[in-house]
Amino acid sequence: MCDLKTSTNTNGSVNLGTNKMLDYFKWACVLLIAICTFLMRLNINSKLQILTRIIFVLLFIFAFFHGTQRYGIKNMLIWFVITWIVSNGFEGLSIKMGFPFGNYHYTSPGPRFLDVPLIIMVAYFGLAYMSWCVAQVVTTHFSKKFVGAYKFLIPFMTAFVMSMWDLVTDPQASTIGGSWIWEKGGAYYGVPISNFFGWLFVIFIFMQIFTLFMSNKNTDISPDNITSKKSYWLQPVLLYLTLGLGVVLEGFTHVENVEIYSSMAMVSLFTIVFTAIISILNIKNSTELN
Repeated sequence: MCDLKTSTNTNGSVNLGTNKMLDYFKWACVLLIAICTFLMRLNINSKLQILTRIIFVLLFIFAFFHGTQRYGIKNMLIWFVITWIVSNGFEGLSIKMGFPFGNYHYTSPGPRFLDVPLIIMVAYFGLAYMSWCVAQVVTTHFSKKFVGAYKFLIPFMTAFVMSMWDLVTDPQASTIGGSWIWEKGGAYYGVPISNFFGWLFVIFIFMQIFTLFMSNKNTDISPDNITSKKSYWLQPVLLYLTLGLGVVLEGFTHVENVEIYSSMAMVSLFTIVFTAIISILNIKNSTELN
């Protein structure tokens, strides 16, 4: 097992930068998620759809450890609680009343809270953290303190980055897979447009709360901080790219429902993949990172 002892540096963030084993662990998570994603998207066997849950669990684990290096365990737990309360609350509200996503219900098995499967909350946290990192890379706001317009710009960008993922996966999961059912269907391959505005709204809310909470803390990078490393920011960006490329791959591996799979592959290429490429270039060309 890796040593998870931490020390707090002068700016209050947790410094685990010297822990090589933890870095190897994070890269292992990135690799495993990539393998699971491509195996699932290859459409070799329908039983491999269980890999979706494994991906979400691995993404959750990666997010917690990766985020702990920057914010500390306590702040990551607070982030998870904020995400859980806001996202689960609005999901439950939408199931009962249709706001903000629309009228739908889940059919997938597993334990639930407010009629929402617990695995959904695991997915929310992992995807939100990954999108949060990508949003900061896109804006080249590497580990800086959240001041001025950035208090609102970063959560706003995070909402769009994360919603891109739902844009290219909801038709497969609901219209084709039936993991959740939209009561009245919708204009976007069976998904109502309200769903995506709902995603933007809900993600912005819980990310805005966390941003305002963190804005009182100094998260500026320093030479001995792990967040000054290009590899630290590259990891979540590669995860985002992997999820996008998985959807692109799926456009070539399905002979049924070709219209949906091919369309989602094209949308993913022009949204997720494009955003990830910009992020990689920002990391490569950054003079703040080493």
